[in-house]
Amino acid sequence: MHKRIVRIASAIVAALVLTLAGANSSVHTLSDAIYYPPSFGGAYSAGFPLGGTSLTYNDGLTINGNTYDISKNVQTIPTVPLYVGAPATITVKLWDSSGTYEIQGVDMFLNVRGYNPSIGSSDTWVQYSTTTGVTVHDPHGLLGTATASVKYSKSFMYVIFHLMPNNPMSTSWMIFTAWDKHMTANTVKVDNAINFSYIPFEY
Repeated sequence: MHKRIVRIASAIVAALVLTLAGANSSVHTLSDAIYYPPSFGGAYSAGFPLGGTSLTYNDGLTINGNTYDISKNVQTIPTVPLYVGAPATITVKLWDSSGTYEIQGVDMFLNVRGYNPSIGSSDTWVQYSTTTGVTVHDPHGLLGTATASVKYSKSFMYVIFHLMPNNPMSTSWMIFTAWDKHMTANTVKVDNAINFSYIPFEY
């Protein structure tokens, strides 16, 4: 009996880890309810319950005022340079089928390279959580400051990351993972996304 309980507990933990790791558009059920993860603009591939439709949009990411479509699991955008010592703003636009206030937070992973890398390929990240606030992991001192704020509209939650690059970073993917109160998570990957460089001087 004890071994069986341990196996069941291990299976539950493994399932939670896989969900939080961000299988794109993962669906979670609790009793008879079906919960869909937060969306970055893409439609749910598994359809939508009760004959409804998911809300789609193509402006899920804004970097220093320029918007980009991150509605797919993996996409490429023109590289955006952020300059050392200059403030930068990165905004993520989120929607959730259960209501915007169900969204619990979003992780932004940086210093990511490789062919179709995973979250584990990142060693620099900023997390915004509605319960714990902002958490920063920056072992290389790439970010001089990193904070986040949030605002809501009728349909969307906007998480705004405020960065001040402190050291150069070569061109990197960005990976975002958002999760909600039902422990459903969604991840998108943005190739060729940003780099940190020194402000060019004109002579």
